[in-house]
Amino acid sequence: MRSATLWFASLSIATLVAACSCGGSDNSLFANNGQGGSPDGGAGSGGTAGNPSTGGTAGSGGTAGQGGTAGEGGTAGLGGTAGTGGTAGAGGSAAGGTAGTSGTGGTGGAPPDPEDCATAASLRSNIGCEFWPTVTANLVWSIFDFAVLAVNPGSLPAVVQVNGPSGFNLQINVAPGASEPIYLPWVASLKGADTDTCGTATAPTSSVRENKGAYHLSSTRAIAVFQFNPIEYKGVNGPPGKSWTACPGLQNCSSSLTSIGCFSFSSDASMLLPTASLTGTYRVAGPPGWASNGQGVMPSYIVITATQDNTNVGLTLKGSTLAGGGLGAMNAGMSTSVTMQAGDVLELVGGSLETDDLSGTLISASAPVQVISGMPCRDFPSDTAACDHLEETVPPAETLGKQYVVSLPAAPNGIKAPSQRVRVIGNVNNTKVTFDPPITAPGVTGGQAMLDAGMVLDLGMQPVDFKVSGDKEILVVAFMAGAGIVDPSTQPPDQKGDPSQSYVVAVEQFRDAYTFAVPVDYETNYVNVVAPSSATVMLDGVAVQGSSWTAIGSSGMSVARLALPTGGLHRVSSTAPIGVQAYGYGNYTSYQMPGGANAHMIAPVPQP
Repeated sequence: MRSATLWFASLSIATLVAACSCGGSDNSLFANNGQGGSPDGGAGSGGTAGNPSTGGTAGSGGTAGQGGTAGEGGTAGLGGTAGTGGTAGAGGSAAGGTAGTSGTGGTGGAPPDPEDCATAASLRSNIGCEFWPTVTANLVWSIFDFAVLAVNPGSLPAVVQVNGPSGFNLQINVAPGASEPIYLPWVASLKGADTDTCGTATAPTSSVRENKGAYHLSSTRAIAVFQFNPIEYKGVNGPPGKSWTACPGLQNCSSSLTSIGCFSFSSDASMLLPTASLTGTYRVAGPPGWASNGQGVMPSYIVITATQDNTNVGLTLKGSTLAGGGLGAMNAGMSTSVTMQAGDVLELVGGSLETDDLSGTLISASAPVQVISGMPCRDFPSDTAACDHLEETVPPAETLGKQYVVSLPAAPNGIKAPSQRVRVIGNVNNTKVTFDPPITAPGVTGGQAMLDAGMVLDLGMQPVDFKVSGDKEILVVAFMAGAGIVDPSTQPPDQKGDPSQSYVVAVEQFRDAYTFAVPVDYETNYVNVVAPSSATVMLDGVAVQGSSWTAIGSSGMSVARLALPTGGLHRVSSTAPIGVQAYGYGNYTSYQMPGGANAHMIAPVPQP
């Protein structure tokens, strides 16, 4: 792999792109990768999605319906009576501007989230009492803040304690029905180098091990935790007393003698799973390496965090990795193991060609570990501006399902985005995968494909919502497209978007209710709700209207792409299990993450 340099395409458009001494016009910064062909296809046009952007007064919650699946497949008890909805704030503009203040909605009939730690642990979901926030490689300027949002869905205050590297120690109270940002110092070895004032940086050149490099977050009450890398997209807000005057983007670039602006340019988010919902077994899903004209630009990574002392972590690789962290360079097909203590972090960095793909790698540990996959920065498609950070938690292999609904995000203007890149990873040999509606993609014939364990089916840029079904367990991951795709008509410096990563939650792990939070630092936030077409869904106590829903093939499922009028805490509830995906856009960047998920043990441990 050669070192890659990143810079802003020009000061007039201020988008982060990769430099690779490659051909192509100024408007097409990369030719398609010649290594094995590029899976990035052209984007089709999307229809208009329903997009309510104002609140109004919330109605009273109805009588609670029957709860979802309890524990490991047992029969759920009846939910309690739904609370009365509060007053929903007036929505701001979906395309930007200042959003109104959102009140707290009623429960809409769904059973409440677990509040005590023992119950939360037994129910296995993203709600819990112990988490491991972990820095991953990102080229962003370090003046922007790595942070988590702690969300308390319960009726009692939560006392949250965070300990971490260099003696970090912080205690914070999270009020009932509220969220709080917790700002955490970067761990330099895991983050990697910043860009300079011109936006130029060098890609990671080695794997990294940082003993006690993770943060340990514990709570007295069950909470949800969402990790942001970083949490701001521009130089405003942050911890109390923060000054942005030293932001490198405000200084003149030496080559142009003008400044490029104090924007993060590179950010994403992850929904963290509590320790009680983690296992020792993972089938990795993430992006491939990024190359242009056969030259490596940027590698992908796998970040493993141990939660117990003396944990033996076995790795069966599907792609090559760089030496470092006590390990030598390894090739695809090789196996190795390492011993880790609680809080230790191993950041495995892959190669930088499209064929250098860590997806499908099998991790087998003797105790629960956390796994995050991603990339310091990436274009999607490979020839479309601009580069952005990718990361997302990988779900345990025992929680994988056979059914997934892939929904396109709304673009920054609220219209359905033209396309997104989607990958399907096999977990068991001889798995038959089908699509509804049928899609066009490499490796798909007659609306179906076959996958073996660890095999990747890269569907390229997909312009439609669809359901993926396997006759055995599979894993699906999706990537937002760059600003050149999702916001092509907006002129700089107001153009929004760029790639981000999220795993698609299996239908089998859908929940009846979700309490999540999005950053107040982003003016443009959305939530995708995937639901049975017959379900009644409430967002912050207000029923989602029929005009907001779009049917997905003949699957019996529909999607609503809904603008969130404010940052902060939100609640979605339903009369049937649903999927929720939260995401947002800032100038030159984006984030996305599941709004929650169950983590029931429904699948066998896979073989390499």
